[in-house]
Amino acid sequence: MKQIIFNENDINDLSEVAEKLFVNTDANDPSSIYYKRHLERPEIHWLHIGLHVIVPIIISILLFSLLRRTGTGIAFSLIIIFSAWVLYILLSLKNILICVIRLYQHFAPDSIRMKCRFEPSCSQYMILAIQKYGAFRGLRLGIKRLGRCKIGSGGYDFP
Repeated sequence: MKQIIFNENDINDLSEVAEKLFVNTDANDPSSIYYKRHLERPEIHWLHIGLHVIVPIIISILLFSLLRRTGTGIAFSLIIIFSAWVLYILLSLKNILICVIRLYQHFAPDSIRMKCRFEPSCSQYMILAIQKYGAFRGLRLGIKRLGRCKIGSGGYDFP
């Protein structure tokens, strides 16, 4: 809690009193409007992302053609392919979410990213939470953190 001591001269200037009470001027506090955030723009490895998309597609096509050659029906083949995709996505969900967040960090304008009232930033917090707790719990913690990120709150907060 912020503690401010006033003297009799301060009471005459109400705007100065209001600023002392309601404006956080500490440049080292992330909840302050004067805090200078250092934005990280992560490098995007497009080849790595492309391989994680193209390789499963190629494997799906090969598996579908193999199933069709063995006499399996189209509907059953598609169910197997769909099941394989769901399994792949569930096993890769942690990496997929982190990749999407890094794409946001790379392409989001500074005007949006500088509004975060916390350190580490909300996007970095979500990456840390996903790495520490897994995809589902980390995503839930990150969304809760986004709900808390507003003027009047903030500070240092780690998952």
